[in-house]
Amino acid sequence: MTSIVFASGKGGVGKSSICLNMALILAKSGKKVVIVDADMAMANIGLMLGIERTPITLNHVLSGENAIADAVYDGPWGLRYVPSELSTERLSSVDYSKLKDAVLELEKHYDYVLIDPAPGWMVDAKSAMDSASEAYVILTPEPPAMADGLKVKNYLERKGTKLNGAIVNMVLNDPSEVKPSEIESLLGIKVAAILPEDRMVRRASASQQPIAMQSPHSPFMLALTKLAGQITGHAVALPETKVKKGILRSLVEFFRNLFRKKEKPNVPVTAPK
Repeated sequence: MTSIVFASGKGGVGKSSICLNMALILAKSGKKVVIVDADMAMANIGLMLGIERTPITLNHVLSGENAIADAVYDGPWGLRYVPSELSTERLSSVDYSKLKDAVLELEKHYDYVLIDPAPGWMVDAKSAMDSASEAYVILTPEPPAMADGLKVKNYLERKGTKLNGAIVNMVLNDPSEVKPSEIESLLGIKVAAILPEDRMVRRASASQQPIAMQSPHSPFMLALTKLAGQITGHAVALPETKVKKGILRSLVEFFRNLFRKKEKPNVPVTAPK
């Protein structure tokens, strides 16, 4: 249906976190979503999901060994994902021109194909940008990021990709930061979302659990869920997760159950797999 690349001119701007958590928000809302880790040299999506080994990857597909359907795996909340290989040994046999056909095949089966590319504009990054029908430019509110973002934006325009706007990440609302109006003036595209600097994003990354699952009501997630509504064309609810019980509540329930009179003996129950 729709393929969207989250492109950036430089690393370290939170591109992968934005792409993965957006994919989870859309999947949780009932959409059929697959995320493609197209950063072949620095594969991150599998690690961010806490999954380090997958037998067939995008590397195998672009090397002509497997079809793209062979490299699709089940993720949380109904999300599907296509990982890249952690090892760089297979990179020499990769044919980046095959990525576009792989994405087109995925578009036949999913509402949204989200692509996490390599940063910059080398052949791997360009192949990912060339494969998508729509794009967001990811940057931080700093002058160097503006220059890199402008290069990416110009490349996407030359390729005829639909530009949905810029996503400004890690915003502190500091006077030294480049203002959204200045970003729009320099890049010539609208600012689609402003995502605040949020320590919960770093915590989630360190624990290998996306912030959408760990802290769905964090400031970062509030802003990203609003952007999801722009993508779908209708309001999208924040993902809900089970709230962990506090220590006091757990102790109260423990003693309550301990002294509660049982009419029937306890029978062990095997949890469904």
